[in-house]
Amino acid sequence: MNYTRSMRIKAFGENMWKNKALLLLILPGFVLIVLFSYIPMGGLVLAFKEFNYTKGIWKSDWVGFDNIKFLFMSGDTAWRMIRNTIGYYVLFRVVGTIANVSLAIALNECRHKYFAKFSQTIMIMPTFISFIAISFIVSGLLADNGYVNNILQSLGFEKIQFYIEPKYWPAILTLVHVWKETGYGSVIYLSALAGMDQEMFEAADIDGANRWQKIRYLTLPMLSSTIAIMTLLSLGNMMHSSTGLFYQVTRNIGALYPATQTLDTYVLNALSEGGSTFGITAGVTFIQSVVGCFMTVVVNLIVRKISPEHSLF
Repeated sequence: MNYTRSMRIKAFGENMWKNKALLLLILPGFVLIVLFSYIPMGGLVLAFKEFNYTKGIWKSDWVGFDNIKFLFMSGDTAWRMIRNTIGYYVLFRVVGTIANVSLAIALNECRHKYFAKFSQTIMIMPTFISFIAISFIVSGLLADNGYVNNILQSLGFEKIQFYIEPKYWPAILTLVHVWKETGYGSVIYLSALAGMDQEMFEAADIDGANRWQKIRYLTLPMLSSTIAIMTLLSLGNMMHSSTGLFYQVTRNIGALYPATQTLDTYVLNALSEGGSTFGITAGVTFIQSVVGCFMTVVVNLIVRKISPEHSLF
């Protein structure tokens, strides 16, 4: 047994040396993952402690699950944040996927390739605009004297006070999210379309299939595995939300909280109040991580049983 083990170790060492160039290529990424993903996980211990500056992280008093209980004991506020977080994830995922796939197919079907490339470049640009700039754009549109209210007044309608009316914000946030993310999100689906077997489309042309039939019976089924994989990958962030979108674009106005407050904005607001809330905010992020990991693993197992080619692992 020892001889077999030593042979395996030797073979492993030889394989590592043989692929040393590839290992050097992944080394920077590996170091970044360790530094920014694994080492900070030690801070999760704060979720079970009452943080004290004078005692530090490791010597602070242990309180067990009190920090997590405090979140759920906040009653309607906790369930409202969870509802908004999960609800916006589902809404953004469904609408975003439809927009990404539709744009990718439209660009792929465009006969003028130069126009398609130009359009894709223009549509990707919003991805690189900061949410601070976007918050000013949205404010210019929706403020009391903004463009939208000026148009409404010119048509004889009354002004809408968007920043004190929560009911409008699910639609507003969805539009902002789609506008900012769709161009970049379609790139993956465009790559999948570029790798499709063109002989199948040529055979469909010979059989007399029109463009819509090819999209319905060839393109969409071929994209289904990519859609499934992207959805599974996103499940890890199911309990997370963009603080830029929900905190900056909404100006963190309390009147909008029924429709805009999520777990991440709660954490950001709590941290701004001081160190006494570190344990509670760590408890919230701990729950987010556990739920995200659980959903990814469980849903992947279900998908693997139903359709193994669509699973992650």
